[in-house]
Amino acid sequence: MAVVRRGKQYHLLIRPFGEKQVGIRTHTTKKTEAQAMEDAILVACRTGDYRALDPRSREVCLRLFRNQKWELPQGLLVQEKPQTELTLWEAREAFLEYPEIVKCKEKERYKACLAHLVDHFGKTTPIKAISVAGIKQYMAKRLEEGAAEATVNRERGTLSRLFTIMGELGHVDANPVRGIKNLSEKSGEREVYLSLADVRRIVELCPEWFRPIIWTAYYTGMRRGEILELTRKQVDLSRRMILLTPSDTKEARFKRIPVHRELVPILSEAMKVRSLETEKVFLIRDRDGVRAPSGDSIKNPWRRAVKKLGLVDPRPRFYDLRHTWKTNARRSGVDFEIREAIMGHSSRTRSVAERYGRISDQELIDAVDKMTFDHGDTEILVARVQKNGDRLKPVNMAVTKSPRRAQGSRTDNSISLTRVATVVYFGATWAGSSVGEHCLHTAGVGGSIPLPPTISSQERGPVINDRAFFLC
Repeated sequence: MAVVRRGKQYHLLIRPFGEKQVGIRTHTTKKTEAQAMEDAILVACRTGDYRALDPRSREVCLRLFRNQKWELPQGLLVQEKPQTELTLWEAREAFLEYPEIVKCKEKERYKACLAHLVDHFGKTTPIKAISVAGIKQYMAKRLEEGAAEATVNRERGTLSRLFTIMGELGHVDANPVRGIKNLSEKSGEREVYLSLADVRRIVELCPEWFRPIIWTAYYTGMRRGEILELTRKQVDLSRRMILLTPSDTKEARFKRIPVHRELVPILSEAMKVRSLETEKVFLIRDRDGVRAPSGDSIKNPWRRAVKKLGLVDPRPRFYDLRHTWKTNARRSGVDFEIREAIMGHSSRTRSVAERYGRISDQELIDAVDKMTFDHGDTEILVARVQKNGDRLKPVNMAVTKSPRRAQGSRTDNSISLTRVATVVYFGATWAGSSVGEHCLHTAGVGGSIPLPPTISSQERGPVINDRAFFLC
């Protein structure tokens, strides 16, 4: 009999009835808790008295009996079955209180997704009444409401996780979400580069506490969650290195991020603000006191700054700073293997043989020191632009350019980019290639975009909010 760690959680290897050894996952990351569960389950199984089991040990014991297809003893069923049909709202509450979810980094996202699900299906709907057909209808409705495919997929994934946990608790026998495939997210993909000038303009319109968070994302390429959870002990400014452990990263591996020279004084200034309640690097300091920001609290400052600049869809997003860092690294000549290691992609894209060569801290610092951060204008390429309520045809390509005045005189056959504008083409062809493709090659020339010879300025579609729409 033993308590064995597999990944982040502990598993029990026990002989509850003295003969066959069986294994079961506990969902706990603490060895002492797993050992306590082991003792409680062994005592209950060998005495036949399950009444003294605490809720967590009872749940593990119940799964053990179900996995082994053993007959469930009467004492184990005493708190198991609800008196009435479990509703979606009750399932939501049980889901959010489940040990796996309580400390999960995705908990806030689960709450947001569940809010949409509860709004659609209703609080009092029995969880067993949610069917495959009902889930597909929900996904279709969310798309009609303008939700992105990626958003709908996250909500589907949340519902699937809820059903899985309800199954472990014995409330449902099957997960209807498993029979539904994820939606394709190709139409929501973005290719983005933000110019240094535009990042500075956004920073100037953000509150003081938020500015170092933006610059950290810009100069390191770190994810939003990694930045918000960054603690003082993970930052070594004397060595100019940030060390993240597997529990801190999406890829669940160690990651070292070199600190660019420009970022050192920014982090040093941010770390002057301290709190007795947390060791996090980035804190909000206002009339309500000093506290750590949440994932939701950083959304509004960015959105307000972008809105004040008068930028139109597709607007820059905070995550675009990560795309921009990778582009700056490549255009600065940083080695592919090094930049992928800094971003945390190396373990996904490299073979086992390639992972044997360790990159030193000095190599990482030398690589980031050679980086430059001004490699052109802002460009945001998307597969489509959603226009709810507008009677326009689907978009093939959208290009956003940062402000730049056209050189020389402006002819009738061009669109001046005197402020940020989005130029959307609707699949017209020019010399055998799509206009959108041609636009990618000519958009930066002189700050204006020539119209195709086949489309005169009179034939150009209506201009709505500084958008020129070309109709087929």
